[in-house]
Amino acid sequence: MKSVIISIIMFLFLILIHEFGHFIVAKKSGIKVNEFAIGMGPKIFSKQKGETLYSINLFPIGGYCAMEGEDNESDDERSFDKAPAYKRFLTILAGPLTNLIFAGLLFSLVSFNTGKPSKIVGEFTENSPIKSQGFKVNDEILEINNKEIKEFSDISKSLEDFYKNHNKNDEISLTVKRNNKEVEKNVRVKFEGKRPILGFIPKNQKVGFFEAIVIGIKQVGSMISMMVLVLKSLFTGQLGFSALSGPVGVVKEMGRQANLGIMNLIFFLGYISVNLGFFNLLPIPALDGSKIFTSLFEMITKKRVNKKIEEKFTIGGFILLLGLILLVTIKDLINLF
Repeated sequence: MKSVIISIIMFLFLILIHEFGHFIVAKKSGIKVNEFAIGMGPKIFSKQKGETLYSINLFPIGGYCAMEGEDNESDDERSFDKAPAYKRFLTILAGPLTNLIFAGLLFSLVSFNTGKPSKIVGEFTENSPIKSQGFKVNDEILEINNKEIKEFSDISKSLEDFYKNHNKNDEISLTVKRNNKEVEKNVRVKFEGKRPILGFIPKNQKVGFFEAIVIGIKQVGSMISMMVLVLKSLFTGQLGFSALSGPVGVVKEMGRQANLGIMNLIFFLGYISVNLGFFNLLPIPALDGSKIFTSLFEMITKKRVNKKIEEKFTIGGFILLLGLILLVTIKDLINLF
């Protein structure tokens, strides 16, 4: 129960981070903010401060920064709709961008505390192919097929490059350093789906502050690349509806990660933050991406998108998103019990 409560609080915090991005840039841009809310549905707490109502709502499945004239017409000179296109663009972009920046900071924190994977074998996985072929703990991988391995990520890249043009049964040349001597063997790898693996867990090596920041930024980039592939797989039918997860599934997984340790939880929190940032950048009506697209269109062409048409697409997109969230939530609840 404790882990579930922590998970809900952290999920709400990610929403807070996202909406705060919109909020702070809107305020700096002179756009009037009517309400800043976390959660959806009935209000359980609210406080008026200046022109803005601050609220916490019952259901922790979203949040919003309600700006004057954002979704309807307004005569207020400080309304969102009357702001210059570049201010609207920056205000909407700030939400997902804040999530991505926050994720980078979380990944950097994890890297600084746990280090980064090295080229040295720490332990073997179950049925490890290289263990059964004579390799040992503390072996340092130097080369794969005569290609130098500079860091851990080079290993999977070298294997994938090799097997693009070779049969799964073809052996690779693996060179390691053991007791200050080089050992070279031809070995057969194992495949998990289409992914070739050697079957070991690397030792971690400590990293400095600035290197941890670089690792955090790279981690955000690699996760975005992965999400592009996932999105492509969903559209092509390679991944089904069962692969999607909603708020209930996210909170459940956060609870599981919390039980595995604080660093696991922080890393997963970063992963969810990247998800929020990435999907809100997609040009789908009712998501931030649609307003980013229309503002950018206006900045380039100097022409406004018809407000009434935009509103109809936004309403339609909102209904579709709510329907999808409902279906995914039902699926998550069924899996939960």
